[in-house]
Amino acid sequence: MTREAGAPDPRRGILGRATGVVYWYLLVEACFLLAAAPAFIGMLLLERDASNVPLYALCLIPVGPAFSAAMSTIAARSDELTVWPQFWKAYARNVVDVLWVWVPALALAAVLGITVAYGATAGVDGFFVVAAVVFLVILALWAANALVIASFFSFRARDIARLALYYLAARPLVTLGAFSYLLIAAAIVTFTSDWVLALLGVFFAAFAVVNAKSMTTDIRARFVAPEA
Repeated sequence: MTREAGAPDPRRGILGRATGVVYWYLLVEACFLLAAAPAFIGMLLLERDASNVPLYALCLIPVGPAFSAAMSTIAARSDELTVWPQFWKAYARNVVDVLWVWVPALALAAVLGITVAYGATAGVDGFFVVAAVVFLVILALWAANALVIASFFSFRARDIARLALYYLAARPLVTLGAFSYLLIAAAIVTFTSDWVLALLGVFFAAFAVVNAKSMTTDIRARFVAPEA
């Protein structure tokens, strides 16, 4: 059966548009889960123990490029259901830049995490344990900025690192927003499981894109040369 000429396209109705949006985000989530599958499989095999912090950091390596591709795909959303090619083009475009900042961040996070977990047992002064917690939070916020910048701009790794650090103070509302969704993510992992957080990955990616909009707009205006 074909639609009669002049009849309204059901896809343009409210229900059709709502269904299309839901379906579009589900496709992005599916792509994200597939790209980050090695990470989730690895974490599934690990016990929740402080001794496994370095292994958790190693498992999380694929999550950075996958999350970056999800953000890029969401930012370029259109009514066309072409998520699959959009996602993997974004993944291929961003993966190197993302890994340049994501891998060092995970390595440093593992060191700080071990310090926090075993500092008291090893006789480390309480001041240094508290300092490690503070630096771990700052590192997480810096990594959130760095992922966004690496996802939307082709800068050198050291420039991404500097800009990510600069905007922690230059855009405090962006930093506060990043802190809020990182806190929610930590709470989800603590009280439920890693898989619940993974299944909500697309929502966190969408929130990160919206939250960082003022930062990306400022970067585009100040640090990107206008096209000829």
